[in-house]
Amino acid sequence: MAWRLATSLVVLRDQLDTMAPGRNKASDGSIAGPGHPQPTRHLPNGAGVVCALDVTDDPAGGCAIHSIAERVRLFPHPNLAYVISNSRIASRNTAWEWHRYNGPNPHDRHAHFAVGVGPDSDARPPYDDSTGWNVTITPRTLKRGMSGDDVSGLQKILVGAGLLAPADVDGVFGPKTEAAVKTFQQQLGVEADGIVGPATHGAIGRLLEWLAAMG
Repeated sequence: MAWRLATSLVVLRDQLDTMAPGRNKASDGSIAGPGHPQPTRHLPNGAGVVCALDVTDDPAGGCAIHSIAERVRLFPHPNLAYVISNSRIASRNTAWEWHRYNGPNPHDRHAHFAVGVGPDSDARPPYDDSTGWNVTITPRTLKRGMSGDDVSGLQKILVGAGLLAPADVDGVFGPKTEAAVKTFQQQLGVEADGIVGPATHGAIGRLLEWLAAMG
């Protein structure tokens, strides 16, 4: 049957594509393929509307989807029913508190956004609200001694630039990462201080956008 993605999820997808034009989409998904566990909002409802969207986690590409899922949980879209991220689920029915998710897919490579009301087998409106989603995250200023997924994302970018070895991607901003950042900053034309602040984040974002446009 003919189907379409819920308007609210089209808005979310478009916002993320604009924010991170070069993002990895390997684990993205809307309509379910054969063998997908049921019931699911990944299948069209009675009106032919798919009410679920999976978005790949790609911190290096500007789409740290688990951090975005946390922000969406804190500032839920009017149509949001629930969000699943890293073996956790938060829903309208639980006042948006995280709870353990025990489904077969831990959703560690992507996050799942579901809209509408009613059962997963036949979600009902509202799901076509074109209100924007609160997905904008101001990146941390990164410097020596820090750690986290955003540091890993930075290190992967440095690997891609030929400034770090893949084995150095450990999520810890150490001396090798600092030296690589300084070299990268020189190449980007920003102050080479080894600190990844707004100017460096902006330069990296412009570089990734250009690379995405080059295809």
